[in-house]
Amino acid sequence: MQRLTWKDTLARLRTDHERLLSILAAGRPDDPPRSAYLRASFVCVFLYRVSNFFYRKNHRLTARFFWHLNLVMTGADISEPADIGEGLVICNPPGVAIMGTAGRNLTVMPCAGLGAELGRYEDIGAGPGFCLIGDDVVLEPHSGILGPVRAGNRVRVGAGIALTRDVPDDTIVAGPRPRFITPRTHK
Repeated sequence: MQRLTWKDTLARLRTDHERLLSILAAGRPDDPPRSAYLRASFVCVFLYRVSNFFYRKNHRLTARFFWHLNLVMTGADISEPADIGEGLVICNPPGVAIMGTAGRNLTVMPCAGLGAELGRYEDIGAGPGFCLIGDDVVLEPHSGILGPVRAGNRVRVGAGIALTRDVPDDTIVAGPRPRFITPRTHK
């Protein structure tokens, strides 16, 4: 597990806040918000980052307290050992469940998440049975990546999809049954 200082945690939180502000500003270009510190989207990320910090410092009881506080206050179940890079945005926290490893700029929409799958315990780098995903991944509403699955960079998992197999970079996984759509490059 990577060493994480309080300074690193604050830097990740700054990046998380800036990314959330940029997403909120896109919806209101004439009156962009100046702060998102009190929005549930940011509060759940803040509580996860604090929980993760204490978990990595081996203060497991304190980490569990912040995880539980997050669950009660925002409805988001982001496990304290989950390793998520900077730029995390959770659009609507209630119903979100995250356990695994993700790169930078993960976007999680309502009722989506990352987790394990019963019966599959291979360790691909995120812990036994957990997924390992790259940078700039988007999980649309009611979607999830389950089990020891690798998802590449810039992957978009469509609404209602439960992804249980590896996905290469630059792929859109669309439904109702999972189909892999790779954007064509123009030559």
